[in-house]
Amino acid sequence: MPETTPTLALPLIAAGQAQKHVTHNEALIQLDALVQLACRGKDLGAPPASPAEGDRYLVLSAGPTGAWTGLSGQIAQFQDGRWRGLAPKPGWLAWILDADELYVFTAAGWVGFRSTLRQLQTLTRLGIGTTADAANPFAAKLNTALWTALTTAEGGTGDLRYTLNKEAPGNVLSLLFQSAFTGRAEIGLSGNDDLTIKVAPDTGGFREALRVDRATGRVDLAGPLPATLLGAPALRLTQDLATAAAPDGSRLAGGLTMQASSGGLSWTVAGLAGTGGTSGGFPGGLAVFVKPADGTRAGALREAARFGPDGNLGLGTSTPATTRLGVAGIIAHTADNSWSLGTPALRASVLYAGTGAISTSDAREKTPVAALSQAEIAAARSLAREIGTFRFHDAVARKGDGARRHVGLTVQRAVAILEAEGLDPFAYGFVCRDAWPAVAPQEAVAGTEAVRDADGTTIAPAVPARAAYPGREAGERYGFRTDQLLLFLARGLEARLTALEAAAGP
Repeated sequence: MPETTPTLALPLIAAGQAQKHVTHNEALIQLDALVQLACRGKDLGAPPASPAEGDRYLVLSAGPTGAWTGLSGQIAQFQDGRWRGLAPKPGWLAWILDADELYVFTAAGWVGFRSTLRQLQTLTRLGIGTTADAANPFAAKLNTALWTALTTAEGGTGDLRYTLNKEAPGNVLSLLFQSAFTGRAEIGLSGNDDLTIKVAPDTGGFREALRVDRATGRVDLAGPLPATLLGAPALRLTQDLATAAAPDGSRLAGGLTMQASSGGLSWTVAGLAGTGGTSGGFPGGLAVFVKPADGTRAGALREAARFGPDGNLGLGTSTPATTRLGVAGIIAHTADNSWSLGTPALRASVLYAGTGAISTSDAREKTPVAALSQAEIAAARSLAREIGTFRFHDAVARKGDGARRHVGLTVQRAVAILEAEGLDPFAYGFVCRDAWPAVAPQEAVAGTEAVRDADGTTIAPAVPARAAYPGREAGERYGFRTDQLLLFLARGLEARLTALEAAAGP
């Protein structure tokens, strides 16, 4: 018969043993020490100076000293004025009073139960503040939650990536937002691999508000991407034509607004909106709105420009019906006397004006006016005799005998006359010669979308569409500054009149 029990090693009373109460009391003392085991501490390497009867300590020191020598890993019990060790077995539990922590003895020694919790695996349900069930195996009832990255100092990378995965494109992977346990918004991959945002009113039923196309990265608002129309748009805005009207009564069909903020307040400063026409039709267009510079945040936007469906542009006014550009206000360059209107190769056909053009003739901005030389006067008189009628070749090609006759002379003839008088024609501002470089032709290019592999990596980038252009040869063109030419001719005529008056006598 064994002398101790197999688990707690309690002493057994032998048959015919004298003083059986000694063995029985020893067993009770040992039970008192091990049942509901609570140790005062675990960090001492030597017995405390004034232990109380029945005190127990978990000796975790690898080399304890004093009365604890040789008790490393054991339970040290103070009983009857002396220390003795109780050797643990796997599965023993000890509550550490000064740390408020539970320790368990394993094959590897004593382990804090918190460390054991860090390695829980294959849990089937977990409820935090509430009860998890089969439909929601993980459930949490709380007011705030935090996910933070493991820092590099703690052995991490400092990054945090929250990964969600679904089995196949046809499955749903989403974040569902509820109010009173009724769905109000959803973000995710719903039945395909495009990212969508959906919302639902109180009456139920989700409506797609935004979609990001996986293959192209294009963003579509309020509906699936449309069929290709001048290339699928990168961003589309849709609005019910019955819900928004511009000041002129036209309906706005989707738009963007730009806002500023300061001191916790925000206000709209500009807007961009499509126009869907009035109740009589849907011609379309684009309007630009800005906030008047009145120095206040409040106030309605004012329409600054509008592109009509025919491509006409109105600035400060609605789009003009018969002209490409309509402006309600002054047109001016941003720098004085720096740019031309048109180019030698791209001229205006006709310039309409209520009065003539004003050219600067301020004495403070020019050198003193010098009298024309006799050679210049002779050239002016000869140029006047060159004035005649002509017709433009392109007008004759279009209209034949109906082409209109114009009055004037050619620059080439004026050059010859000036040179015959020993003058440099191009030293005079009324003689102009402009040239332009050649522009190579280009063929039309059909736009293509980017090619991506199954993981979305771009294999070939998108190619934008490009219209064909016939190109242009290099060339030059001569012209007059007519106001200066006429003044030059007038001086020649004045000299001739003076000579005639002198010859006629008083």
